[in-house]
Amino acid sequence: MQKKTLLLALMAGIALTTTGLSTTNAAAATKIPSKFRHSWYQPLKNTSNPSFIKLKATSIDAGSKTFHQKLSGKQLQVLKKKSGWYQIGTKGITNPTYKVTKLKVDGKKRTVLLKKYTTKSHYADVYVIGTKTKISLNAATLDLG
Repeated sequence: MQKKTLLLALMAGIALTTTGLSTTNAAAATKIPSKFRHSWYQPLKNTSNPSFIKLKATSIDAGSKTFHQKLSGKQLQVLKKKSGWYQIGTKGITNPTYKVTKLKVDGKKRTVLLKKYTTKSHYADVYVIGTKTKISLNAATLDLG
């Protein structure tokens, strides 16, 4: 009787590990956190074609009027990183990291989206909600130290 119980427990353990019920891929998702879901722009004072990042629940559209790339569904990957940063982009490759925070932009405190092109970068591009707020070239890039 003990041999049968031991054998059944062993078989159940093997079945669980081979059917994919492991938690190794639990960190990857395709849903963008709600605090990121806006149309973010980098409307510099001297340009008429601002860069933008439009984040919705399951899609991202980034670029400018002349060229932009859309990702959605299974193509999209969202990974949470350290200190509130999220890596959002094409599944299976290294993507830019994003963070929503409050910063003083040209004299006013605003909610901004920071975009780092690599996780180890010391600089981040600054995006604001909407196109009405024109930002200076100095405020468009933030030194993270």
